[in-house]
Amino acid sequence: MRLENFIRSVKQKSEDMGFCFDSQPRKVKNAVWRKNIHPEKEEDFRKGAYFGLVNANEESTGAYSDFSLVIFPNAECTHFVIALAVGSLGFNKDYTVATLPWLRRLFSRLRDRKYAGKQFFKVDFSDIETSSAVINHLEDVDDLREVIGKYQTVLSACQIVEIQNGAEEEALEIVWQWLATYATFRNVGNNKKQRDEINKYLPAIKDLDDYTEAAIYQQLLNERFIVLQGAPGTGKTWTANKIGELHFSGETGKTYFEQFHAETAYSDFVYGIKPKTTGDNLSYEEHYGILWDAIEYAHESGKATLLIIDEINRANLSNVLGPIFYLFEKNAGHRQNVVKIGNKEITKLPENLYVIATMNTADRSLAVVDFALRRRFSWITLRPHVIEVQGDNLFLTDEFNRFSEIFSRYASSEELNLQPGQSYFVAKSEDAWRQRLRYELVPLMKEYFDEGYLKNAVSEFSDYVYDKLGIDLYE
Repeated sequence: MRLENFIRSVKQKSEDMGFCFDSQPRKVKNAVWRKNIHPEKEEDFRKGAYFGLVNANEESTGAYSDFSLVIFPNAECTHFVIALAVGSLGFNKDYTVATLPWLRRLFSRLRDRKYAGKQFFKVDFSDIETSSAVINHLEDVDDLREVIGKYQTVLSACQIVEIQNGAEEEALEIVWQWLATYATFRNVGNNKKQRDEINKYLPAIKDLDDYTEAAIYQQLLNERFIVLQGAPGTGKTWTANKIGELHFSGETGKTYFEQFHAETAYSDFVYGIKPKTTGDNLSYEEHYGILWDAIEYAHESGKATLLIIDEINRANLSNVLGPIFYLFEKNAGHRQNVVKIGNKEITKLPENLYVIATMNTADRSLAVVDFALRRRFSWITLRPHVIEVQGDNLFLTDEFNRFSEIFSRYASSEELNLQPGQSYFVAKSEDAWRQRLRYELVPLMKEYFDEGYLKNAVSEFSDYVYDKLGIDLYE
């Protein structure tokens, strides 16, 4: 592809998506088109040739500040690097948004494993001191290596693209995706046609943890011991019970259920001696807990047996499991750990015994699970997601999406584990859901804020609550 044709195509697509480079009647200038290229001067491509979009308040030439979307082509236009780059003057108005997780998550939607070794994303988009790793992958394109070396610290996200040998169409598709992502960041697209053009190329959100019941069941069969972790309302207990109902009941097997709490002890869950009174006489008798019941059933019946441990981190696990802890070994091989339970001895858990534990990631007061237990279980994170509901219930999709937007914009990776799950957005009516918002979700979010989480989201959530309920979050 000829360089001039490439530049012209990118500029036209930018305008199709709603970027306006000159103030016109009923159109407001929202970007500056930069073309720092002289095709007749090959040395320019080694010194910093680029073209693309910068902020509307910047000049058309010279140094500039804040984020831009720029393309660095080589002289032959066989390769280029497309990048979200900070101008050489650093940050002016974009620093705050650079610190928000939302911008990094937005551009991370461009990630594609087929381009491994060609895409590079900084963990912190406000970092303009650390070099991008892209510089180490340009050994075959010397003229790009030199220019990227000049700007490597200010490239927040970038991709190396080939535009030869029949790759022109794919290369343009990549550019349109980056352009649509930048347009979303800059909030351009004032009419339906422009928004449709953006949405046509905007990469979808990739949910790597979108586990179905079938996928979780398969993981259970493979690993035997799994933990379903997630925020309240993400369906941890519901999913565990559903798997038990479908695969461990009736003729196929049996499901046991135990909910842990702060007072749960070894004598409750495994084995203990408990007092028994008959008239004035006091005696003691053995008590075998639900774990032993499950072990015994699995041994004697030979059927698939499921033990569900709800809220596993509510109890002191060392006290509850005791020596049984060592039996939760998926690949024990020939190791023989003899464990006594009352007057019985076992060396391993039955192969047909499966365990699903659940853990609430939002309850910060709970016990921290140690690494030894983490090694013995497979961990599956259930995240909030849109669901279809049956019967007379409604799923408040718009309200769910609003919460998701707030968390996506402001939550750190750890704070994403606090997002209320989908069950909070199921109600008989919109009025019923507003009651849930007021008496369940607002107190939950205030608790997060008061504990120092999601600090930057307080004002936006406060405005949302006032719009929905007409009340102030804080008096």
